[in-house]
Amino acid sequence: MNSQQNYHTSVTELPSLGLTLNILLNRQEKDWGCFQVIKENEFYALYIPTLDSFKLYKNPKSENYRGYWRDSRSEILPDIKNRDEKPDIFLRNRSKQVEEKKKNSQTTIHKKQRIIDVKYRYNPCPEMYRLNQMIAKLIRDRISSNITFSPAEEIMPLVLATEVED
Repeated sequence: MNSQQNYHTSVTELPSLGLTLNILLNRQEKDWGCFQVIKENEFYALYIPTLDSFKLYKNPKSENYRGYWRDSRSEILPDIKNRDEKPDIFLRNRSKQVEEKKKNSQTTIHKKQRIIDVKYRYNPCPEMYRLNQMIAKLIRDRISSNITFSPAEEIMPLVLATEVED
């Protein structure tokens, strides 16, 4: 019998994990406590006892993230240029044209709307799946709070966190 449990995905319920995830996203190190973050070349690795390690790469020139689960005993880092290596967390950017009608007028203006989707993969390990959701939502919130746009030319960008549908 397969039962689906409803897991909470809020870092407010796990404050020490929330602190560690923010340190991870800030690309800082944390070598104390149960949850640790260690810099490994261009990645920052999250170590949690009894789980694989989570390797996070952030492009230094943009708000583009890629995260990979790896065996915590392995020294091999993910190859971000290899398309065959599927990240567990990544961003998809797209845009669409939106019609905007002016009030009290027949004029229609076409504006662009950017859609930034923080994608996370399903993981059969409930803890790793929950962490994928939590990290994706933190990245989404971080991008949402820092996003800029020109209201004259575009509509407020939409920032989402959604599960990948393979």
